[in-house]
Amino acid sequence: MSINHKHLFLWSGIIFTLFTLYILFRTTNVQSSEKPLTAEEKYPTVFVHGYKGTYNSFRTMLERFENQHGWGQKTLEIYVSEDGSVVYKGSLSTNPTSPPLVQVIFEDNRASLEKQAIWLENAMKLLYHQFDVSNVNIVGHSMGGLASTKYILNTRDHSFVPKTHKFITIATPFLGVTKESYDQINTGAAVIDLKPESHALKELFINRHLIPSHINVLSIAGSGDDVVNVPSAIGSQSLFEESRFQYKIVYDPSISHSGLHETIKVDRLVGDYLWSK
Repeated sequence: MSINHKHLFLWSGIIFTLFTLYILFRTTNVQSSEKPLTAEEKYPTVFVHGYKGTYNSFRTMLERFENQHGWGQKTLEIYVSEDGSVVYKGSLSTNPTSPPLVQVIFEDNRASLEKQAIWLENAMKLLYHQFDVSNVNIVGHSMGGLASTKYILNTRDHSFVPKTHKFITIATPFLGVTKESYDQINTGAAVIDLKPESHALKELFINRHLIPSHINVLSIAGSGDDVVNVPSAIGSQSLFEESRFQYKIVYDPSISHSGLHETIKVDRLVGDYLWSK
């Protein structure tokens, strides 16, 4: 081997060694700088869509949480059929490295409040039995917030579902949908339950004393929401009067009812409430 080739071989070895050491140092440094999740940060957050909602209802918000904000990772989708049977896609880690996000989708998205609460209960039973989940957060948009409230009432004494730690409602019509033409252009059993002074809504308020007081509740309203006005969206303050309750109003006339889960303004409110210290 010539002198030049020996030098080239020697320098190549040195460069390779230095590069390997750099990679090892960088990897070790990154891993050591990652802060382990607290017990509460490991609680799955369950997202429940509203009337006529689909997989797409929370899809973009969850994508922003994961890719733009770095707040968590969606690893599980739960689908509930009309007969209440449950199938799922994905899984939940027993030791997640980022807050786990779960999406629940109802096949019948126009069903009554009572049915949706039962279906949500079935999804929660799956989390409890299949993935050993003992605590969850819930985020519900519009009717999803009502279904979640009804679910919380129905399962207050049950030991086979996860306990609800934090509960966020976004544009949820606790006093009914306030858009006058809503029941004229929409159909399904849900429309009856969503009317102001409906039997389903009255029943929630009659039984409000049965809501567990340990739940932390945030209700978000939008000034530009032409379907659920601000008083209706924050009407939850008398429903959760025994809970640690607060509300936030997004003052932006350009953000519509459905737009409230499509804006970073609401992202921040949700993220801060769930995970900020």
